[in-house]
Amino acid sequence: MNIALSFGDKIKKVKQEGCVHVFGVNLDSKSLAEASQAALVRLQSVVSLPGFRVGKVPLAMISEQFPSMVKDEVLDIAAKSSLPEIVKASQLNPVVAPLLKNVSYEPSKSLYFELQFECSPSIEPKGYEKIPAVRKEHKITDAEVGKYITQVREYNAYLKPAAEGEAASKNHFVIVDYDTFENGVPVPDGAVKGEIVDLSSPQTIAGLADAVVGAKKGESREFDAPFGDKKMHFKVTVGEIKLKVVPELDENFLKEAGVKTVEELNANVRKLLEQGAAEKTEKDVLSQLEEALIKNNPLALPPTLVKEETEELLELFKKRAPAEQHLPDESMLERLRPVAERNLSLTYILHHIARKENIQATDAELDAELEKVMARLNTDEEKARGRELFEKRKEYVRASMVENKTMTLVKEKAVVKVEQV
Repeated sequence: MNIALSFGDKIKKVKQEGCVHVFGVNLDSKSLAEASQAALVRLQSVVSLPGFRVGKVPLAMISEQFPSMVKDEVLDIAAKSSLPEIVKASQLNPVVAPLLKNVSYEPSKSLYFELQFECSPSIEPKGYEKIPAVRKEHKITDAEVGKYITQVREYNAYLKPAAEGEAASKNHFVIVDYDTFENGVPVPDGAVKGEIVDLSSPQTIAGLADAVVGAKKGESREFDAPFGDKKMHFKVTVGEIKLKVVPELDENFLKEAGVKTVEELNANVRKLLEQGAAEKTEKDVLSQLEEALIKNNPLALPPTLVKEETEELLELFKKRAPAEQHLPDESMLERLRPVAERNLSLTYILHHIARKENIQATDAELDAELEKVMARLNTDEEKARGRELFEKRKEYVRASMVENKTMTLVKEKAVVKVEQV
């Protein structure tokens, strides 16, 4: 049962902070009586009392036996009746359900409550034409090409046993067992087996590498070293001595790289590095443009959307980051909130620019995007699921396409200065 209450001047705007609007609503005794009657009729169809069938309980008994239920129904009726008037009169664009707060209710006398709305920010976009930006272009050098190839060779290095009877030196890796003692007593869990030690690098245990240098396979060495705030005694035994072998830049290496000559390898690596540098440069330019858009168009954001965006970023981080990098949720939410605010600000600004410039994503463009998705899928089952998911996310895809087209416009209008770095 829907009723239309007459509020007249009984709705007042209490306050506005950013895009959060709060309205106070008063019901006089006449309007409250109408809402109460409607509430009782609603409840009559669902409540029951001994001796009465559902739908036959007298309204007076419902009012007496179920006062909290009556109050809830009255509030529901009054709030829903006031919503259209508030939204229409104030031209609001709520992004989440309104929040009912600060209720004051005296049955048969008066009702006051407040409705809090979070709305989309409305701005007249400015400062999106002729944004100054610097494109820092980097020319790849022969040294960088050589360094990259050296890194690839290092990555593909392997260990082979050292010559029989050879003593460990700084260019060796050794596999050791060691025991830890404090004041002559073995430390619990202080025995380590099969640890690989690069003698050319600093070690967790100071002095370990120096103690092992000169030892042969099967020999033991002892030394003292600080460990935390204590001084410990270590006994280390060399199990194996190995030599790191870095692949030569020979025919086998070139074959593995899919080329025939060193010149071809250098050309491929240069192209790869140039592509990476170009992508980095493009990302930097876009970042400059985005920062300028946000600076030129400050806006207040709906708190609930910021909270939801932050929580989504947290879930994404948890899926992608190693478990050991996870911090307490509250700490991570605090760190991610500025990112969420930046993302939302940019989204709103781009869509306001798109509206002003009449930038749209047509159905034909959406169909073309769907075909791209379908081309990457193999089986009929995958295609069916892909099509279904695309249909569900169609408007999200459309919004993303509009954002991309708008950003392209901003970039085309930007004043970009090129610098060689």
